[in-house]
Amino acid sequence: MTRVLLLLLVLFLLGPIAGHVATPGDRPTPMATMPAKEASTWPSMAPLLVETPLPIRRVPLPTPTPSVMQPLTSTFQSTPSPLPQASPEEVLIGPREGMMVHIGFDVEGDPRILYELLKVLEEEHYRTTFFLQGEWVKHHPEAARRIAAAGHELGNHSWSHRDMRTLTEAELERELQDTEALVKALTGRSTKPFFRPPYGSRNAQVRQVAYRQGYTTVIWTFGGQDWVRGADEESVYRNIVDRAAPGVIFYLHTSYPFNPTAVRRAVRTLRERGYRLVSLGEMLATP
Repeated sequence: MTRVLLLLLVLFLLGPIAGHVATPGDRPTPMATMPAKEASTWPSMAPLLVETPLPIRRVPLPTPTPSVMQPLTSTFQSTPSPLPQASPEEVLIGPREGMMVHIGFDVEGDPRILYELLKVLEEEHYRTTFFLQGEWVKHHPEAARRIAAAGHELGNHSWSHRDMRTLTEAELERELQDTEALVKALTGRSTKPFFRPPYGSRNAQVRQVAYRQGYTTVIWTFGGQDWVRGADEESVYRNIVDRAAPGVIFYLHTSYPFNPTAVRRAVRTLRERGYRLVSLGEMLATP
């Protein structure tokens, strides 16, 4: 009897568990599905377009030889061409008519190399355009005066040689205004109407601010590649004469000791081929 009672007691206790039926409330609640975000609300993943590559660090070149370091006594005189009005459009190439080619210079570095270059241009009777950086002019005022005294056109190359795209409108204005004021005070000449942004780095804001200040933004068609590793007189010469075509705008720097000789050779070769070597003012004033 006792065993029967114990068995009945066990069955009584286990009954609710064995007979339990799971209800929806006992199941784990699934995680809510996150609604898909509309494609139109996502930030654009398109890459930012950069108009010009970042500048490549220039490789130091050998110290100029003593013959390059001689000062210039200039006697070359040339009547300046009437300068064109400023334009909001940037310039990469000039008119394709007239067999004109321009070789111009961004001024930097040791002025003694510049003096040798000025001597070559005087001897070759080539009046061209030099873009002046304000800080450089501040440290080399006599060199700026010599460029102007030789009859060459002057352009604005900013004050600090920073990437102009990174500056505010007010900073851009000051870069142009301070350079113009200093150059005009030293030489009596204006840098207008040509502005070349350092590294060719520009955007719509840079062009618009330059235009409001009285400048056309002038870049280039080809560089002489004088700053690349291994550059020398022959490579610069070939980069110019092999790429020359009507309206082409070349640019070089005044800091490399092989440029004066390369420029002399290029000017003579291009003239033999029937080209006219002109300043930016002469090239861009042509209808």
